[in-house]
Amino acid sequence: MTEKNIPAISVIIPMYNAEKYIGECLDSILAQTFQDFEVIVVDNCSTDDSAKIVESYAEKFTSGGVERLKLVRRDVNSGNATVPRNTGLKIARGEYIFFMDSDDAITKTALEELFKAAKKFQADLIHCGAFFRLLENDSAKNYKKLNPVIGGKNITVVKEPTVFSGDLAERVRNFGNGKFNTTPWNYLFRRDFLTDNNIFFPDLKHGEDEFFDFCAICRAKNFLLVPNVVYMYRIRQDSMNRQAVPPENYVHDWFGSTLKAISLYEKFINNFDAFQKNPELKYIVFELFANHNTTHHLQIYTQVPAFQLDALIRRELEQIEDKTALAAFLFNRMNVFNVNLLQQQNLIRQQQAQIQQLQQNQNKINFGGEDVFKL
Repeated sequence: MTEKNIPAISVIIPMYNAEKYIGECLDSILAQTFQDFEVIVVDNCSTDDSAKIVESYAEKFTSGGVERLKLVRRDVNSGNATVPRNTGLKIARGEYIFFMDSDDAITKTALEELFKAAKKFQADLIHCGAFFRLLENDSAKNYKKLNPVIGGKNITVVKEPTVFSGDLAERVRNFGNGKFNTTPWNYLFRRDFLTDNNIFFPDLKHGEDEFFDFCAICRAKNFLLVPNVVYMYRIRQDSMNRQAVPPENYVHDWFGSTLKAISLYEKFINNFDAFQKNPELKYIVFELFANHNTTHHLQIYTQVPAFQLDALIRRELEQIEDKTALAAFLFNRMNVFNVNLLQQQNLIRQQQAQIQQLQQNQNKINFGGEDVFKL
């Protein structure tokens, strides 16, 4: 660290019942070739020995009398990583912020690679296109045997550090087309950039990562894409997203988050002239978020009677103060759907006409060119 004990990077880790993995996560940070960091673990009311394991690492993270590991215990479980991440962000002192999940790990040179790139290009935001995927019982020590994974088919992966265009419209279109990761752990953020622009995770049950990354991508002056593969993401069967919940909780979590998110997006993008001049950019963002959550929405329709679902959705709608953005989006989406439906119907009619014409031509050939048709 510097003489003022200001670390170069603050690693923020939200944690809940991760006793099986948190040790490996911390070991991967201890093994870094770049040691100018602090680690902030925010325990979200774990009921296992996760916190005790973190405490056992305190001495290992103490260097030259400086304690580089801080454990923050929350009194109330927030239900997801939003509040713990914001808690860590508010007390972080590093020049840059790197988010990790408590069951994941990073490569030995991860922080060194990202920090060097950030300083060289004076980046506000660094985006990594690929990562390593760990199965539930995989060891992070064997990451060199793994092949890099791209989070989506459209994700942008570069061959060398590339400063992305400052054109907001291009960034939004790329975001809407799924060319950027929407997970905060595949980015490095300059801390002052986040705090100066008041970029924190929103109070959403789902979709908080996408909103956070979208705000950062829109605000960043220097947005850097890098080819570095430094993160190891673990797939777990007991993930919160995989657990069954009662219908009323499900609707509140997914529908409620979608409704609230549209209002948050509307409020944020109204600060940019580009969205006022190009309304289609607004719907690109709404469409991405709605499509991302739709697969989860549809599951409930096969499990809950229509009258019960109607009541649950109405309850969520009543809690939205400004419904203008939602109404405009749904009206626009309905009309786009109808236009697409008409286009598909016209295409089907054209194809049917072509098929009939081909059948008539074939019949003429079969009857020696005479204009005779089978009954």
